[in-house]
Amino acid sequence: MRHVRCVIVFFLLSVLFMCSTAEREKEFGVYRKPDKYNFKFVGYDTGINNPENDRRAYYRVFIDKAEEGRTTTGLESQEKTFEALLTPNRHLVIVVKWVLDKKAGRYVKLNNIEQPRPNYVYFNLPEDGAVTVELRSTRNRSSIFHVSTGIN
Repeated sequence: MRHVRCVIVFFLLSVLFMCSTAEREKEFGVYRKPDKYNFKFVGYDTGINNPENDRRAYYRVFIDKAEEGRTTTGLESQEKTFEALLTPNRHLVIVVKWVLDKKAGRYVKLNNIEQPRPNYVYFNLPEDGAVTVELRSTRNRSSIFHVSTGIN
C-alpha cells in the first residue's frame, strides 16, 4: 500500500513539473500569441562614440497617419520602445524623433534635415501574428528598418 502511495505522489509531481515547464516555454519561447500588443517599435542610434554626444530622446509614433503615442525615453544609443494592439492588415508606421534641448529645458522635434531618413515603413500584420519594427539610425542621418514577423 505504501508503494502505491509513493507511485501516485511521483506521478502527481511529474505532472506538476511538466505543466510548469510548458508554461515557461510559452513565456520564454520564440513567439507567444499576442494578448496585450501585436506591434512593437524599437528605435536607437548607432555610431555614438562620445557620451557628450549621446542626447536624451524619444520617438513619436504615427500608425496609418494617426499619432498613436510615443516611445520610452532614453539616450539615443539606448533602445526606445512602443507597443500597440493593431488589427491584422497592411500598416504604415512613421516615426518623428524628439531630443532634449538642455538650454530650453524641454524636448524639441529635430528639424527635417536631422530626422532619420527614411522615417517610415510599410508592414503587413498577419492574423494571429505579431510584428516588431526596428529602426537603427546612424549619425549621417541614414536609417535602416528591420521588420520581423512572428506567427502562431
